[in-house]
Amino acid sequence: MKKNLASAFVITITMFFIAFVVNTTLFSQTSDPHAGHDHAKAPAAAVDPHAGHDHEKEPAAAADPHAGHGHEKEPAAAVDPHAGHDHEKEPAVAADPHAGHDHSSHANPGIMSVEDLFKPECEHNIKTIDCDECRYELGAVKVSDQAKAMLKTLKISQTQRRNEIAFRGELEYDNQLFRTVANVLPGIVSSITVRNGENVEQGQILAVIESAELSHLALELRKLVAELDLSQKKLAREELLHDKKVGAMQTVQEARASRDLKALEIKCSKERLAMFGLSGKDIDAIAAGRGESTQKGQLKVISPIQGRVVKVHVNIGSAISEQQAILDIVNIKQLRAIGQIKESDISTVITELKTGDINGFITTQAFPGMLYPVKAVSADAGLKSTTRTLGIQLTVKNADELLRPGMFIEGTLEIGQNQQKQILPASAVLEDEGASFVFVKHSDSMYLRRDIGIESRHGDTVVVSGGLEDGTEIVVEGGFLLKSDILRGKMGAGCAH
Repeated sequence: MKKNLASAFVITITMFFIAFVVNTTLFSQTSDPHAGHDHAKAPAAAVDPHAGHDHEKEPAAAADPHAGHGHEKEPAAAVDPHAGHDHEKEPAVAADPHAGHDHSSHANPGIMSVEDLFKPECEHNIKTIDCDECRYELGAVKVSDQAKAMLKTLKISQTQRRNEIAFRGELEYDNQLFRTVANVLPGIVSSITVRNGENVEQGQILAVIESAELSHLALELRKLVAELDLSQKKLAREELLHDKKVGAMQTVQEARASRDLKALEIKCSKERLAMFGLSGKDIDAIAAGRGESTQKGQLKVISPIQGRVVKVHVNIGSAISEQQAILDIVNIKQLRAIGQIKESDISTVITELKTGDINGFITTQAFPGMLYPVKAVSADAGLKSTTRTLGIQLTVKNADELLRPGMFIEGTLEIGQNQQKQILPASAVLEDEGASFVFVKHSDSMYLRRDIGIESRHGDTVVVSGGLEDGTEIVVEGGFLLKSDILRGKMGAGCAH
């Protein structure tokens, strides 16, 4: 019985193995496009360079299917039709129809010497500078008489200029020219005669406050004036009686003391009214009985300086207390600016400040073509930890009142002695991929691109750090026309790359 079971088990395992082999063979034949192809009869090199190679009889190196196969002796073409084909030694024309056109020779024509610009030849077997299709690669432009009429040139020369330190900052009010007009007596706002932003003159009426306390002070002064008049009359009478030997000297002295006391009280009353903002003229009018509005408690608030109204803090009908702010006024003909200088420039600026003020100029985005003179007067006590910059306090002249606090500024401080520097109009400087350049006149009809270095900018002028010779004639107007011509290559014109 056990032998029969063992035999059955062996037979079952054998049948499963045979079925697996048959299925594998069938699948291989249906999915292989070469099924039915007699590989044994095909030349080994035609289908498989390893066909007929008995790997089982190979030594241990047979772990690598190519070991000992002698590929080094086989023709490379048998495996790769391109084997042995040295692409690096092939003529460039195989991959690029413009092979042999050496663009690297003028990769940066803006810094090449003029002599070198006239040396290279283009693919058309002529000088590149003379080729109408390739000239732009050298930054050269040949202009017509019509285009020439649209250009304006200028010969550059050196001028005296000091070393400069650039900064950025923001405009502020000058706190020495800022005034807050406050109320001096409790009362009610009767009227306001100005609005935010309006220009006011010194002494101009800004508002009117109705104050019961002012009315009381004015009436008290009128009373004291009347009492003084009575005291003077009484003194005159007592002196007359004393002269006639009727009155006593003591009575005269008492009358004189009473008069002097009233005069002192009047003086104190006038000074108190002056402290509340009343002018001497207004006080004299009250004393003479003519200041009717003041006697009714109407206090006129006047401007202490010439300037502009920054803010009105109260409204008509508002009840205000003593020392409450009514308006803010500031004179903006002079402003302050906080310029932030880099940490690397601190030593130079601080040293220069010890010898005196530092002058400079600023520009704003609102008025980019205008330069405003500034003077550095002091430096902050510490650096800003976030930007590692030091604040420099600057005074800014603003006679035309175009500048406004809150504007961002850019500027330079002039340091040291004057030096010879080249100054260009900003309109002459063009840019391409981060490089600054100008066009110089080479001949009556030929203009060349020349790269330059920029030391600093001041409104509509630029200080050049190098790249040009004195006497060079540069294009200051119309340069964009020349730039568009030399950029043709980037838009597919000229010889195609």
